[in-house]
Order: sequence, then C-alpha cells, then structure tokens
Amino acid sequence: MRKHEKPAIALRRGKNGLTTPLIRATYKSNEADEVGMELRQLRYFQAAAEELHFQRAARRVNLSQPALSHQIKRLEEEVGIILIDRSRNHAALTPAGEAFLVRAREILAACDAALREARDIGGAEPEVLRIGYVEFLNLGAVARSIAAFRAADPNRKVEQRDLHSAEAYAALKEREIDVGFGILPVTHPTLKFRKVAAGWWGLIVPEGHAWAERESITLAELDGTPLILFDRTLNPPLYDAWMARFAEAGIAPNIVFTTKQVQTALTMAQDGSGLFLVASYIVKPLPAGFHLLRLTGFDNQIAVGAAWHEDNKTRLLADYLALLRAQL
Repeated sequence: MRKHEKPAIALRRGKNGLTTPLIRATYKSNEADEVGMELRQLRYFQAAAEELHFQRAARRVNLSQPALSHQIKRLEEEVGIILIDRSRNHAALTPAGEAFLVRAREILAACDAALREARDIGGAEPEVLRIGYVEFLNLGAVARSIAAFRAADPNRKVEQRDLHSAEAYAALKEREIDVGFGILPVTHPTLKFRKVAAGWWGLIVPEGHAWAERESITLAELDGTPLILFDRTLNPPLYDAWMARFAEAGIAPNIVFTTKQVQTALTMAQDGSGLFLVASYIVKPLPAGFHLLRLTGFDNQIAVGAAWHEDNKTRLLADYLALLRAQL
C-alpha cells in the first residue's frame, strides 16, 4: 500500500487573470514517484463518471467532447490506472473509478466549502450570475435552477435583467450577461446554447366555449376573433413576426389586449374578453378550466433555449448550467 503525504493546494494564475486551484498529492513508492492533478480534472472526471456519456458530460462542463476525452485520458495516465472503461457505444466506471469518484466528490465539496468560508471571513464581494430572462416565458426549469443556485451557495447572487431574445443574445456577445434565455435558433457563431423548452403556438379557450371540444384550429378561423396577445415590448421581433403572419394569411387581427402577465391573460380569457394566443410551454401545465387548441396552417414549432458565450469558462456559469440541466 502506498504511503502518501497531505495534498498541497496552490493557486495558479491563468492568462485570463483568474486563479485556478492546483491540487498536488504526492504518493511515495519511491523517491521519484509523484502524481499531480488539477482541481478542474476532478470536475471533468465527476461529470464523465456521473453522465457515463462523454457528449453529455462535455456539454455539462462546457468543453468539446475530444477535449474532455483528452482530460480524462490525461488524468488516468497521471493516476496510472483506467477509471472509465470506454467502448464505441458504452462507458462504465471501473472498480477503481467508482472508488475514485467517491474521493473526488469529497475533495470538490471540501474545496467549495473552503472557498465559501474564506470569502465569508475575508468579506469578499459575492459572485454575481447575470441572467437575461423575461418572466413571461414562465419556465419552471429556470425558476427551479435559480432557486437551487442560490441555495447551493448564499455568497452567490443572481442579477436578473428583463431582456427579450434579441437583447439577450446581443448582451451575451458583449459579455454583459452570463446566460440569456430566448427563442431558438441562436445563429451567432460565438454563442452556445441548450434547449430548455419546446412547443407550439396555441389558442386558450375557456370551458363552455364553442371551440372547447376541438383539438386544433386554423389561422384563418381567427379572423375577427377577439385575441389576447403578449405585449410587444416583451419581444418586438416575435410580435412583428406574428403581425406579418396574420398579414400573409389575409387576416386583420382583432387584438383586444396585450399583456406582460400570463395570469392577466388567463383571467381575461376566463371572463370572455378574448382568447389567449400563446406558446404551449408557457402554460404547462394548463390551468383547470381551459382548453388549448393547436394552431394550424403554418410551420408551428417554437423552442426556447439558454445561451452563453463560448469564451465564458467561469465556474460560476458551469455550476449554473449543471443545475439548469438537472431541472430539464
């Protein structure tokens, strides 16, 4: 059995000015035998070991799949044993890998706790995750992930900005926010994204309405129908796209009200003021007393995603994206 000394932890300053904890544990079977590993390698291993799917694990830690595979291979070379048994279509932890995962989790948890305690004692400014998100999207996964992020470390704060899709993507390109939520696709080459929700456009009608028993309705049938729509300020390009869609269909929309609040639209639909045109994921689950009809007559698919800048390699963002993924 190898005897080992206590791990030494140092901070290495990278090109971006950030410091990276460097853990070096020295195992002695002879005077020349030494194994060194970085904290980030343990995080990469943890992701790969928990996912057992290198593509998913790579997305989780914001790396390319080849880069993650290289890091795992490098770690195994340093340890001197295979930790993850990999084949073309399968990955599984070896017995050594299972044991290593237990200790890796302990080390990572201890380091995170040490950083929190040091910041508390030193009175460091809290880390702030900047999010671009419009509440109207009503995405449960986003609300849960933000709550989990705050609960995981009270020293980390969330700054939420009301930004529609185009604004969020522009802010990401300028590095003004860390993550933004908006309509997919994301076309800018410097931005990465993960789909958070998908659905279709529908029409909410109250129970007892003449259309309540139907499953779908054509766009043409909406001509003259009192409609409730999201306010243009929530997403001007999307609102304008809807106006263009109506025009192409030869429809003069009878929009009786626009709103920034989902509940307001539902209340007005319930009392007969109009029918609520909305993306299906926004009203999921559908409240009792309503029916959702799918609109037909056009390419009716819509998806929302979380986007971030490809150069944002911060632990802050990586931790949040992992929590978001756990809620999907």
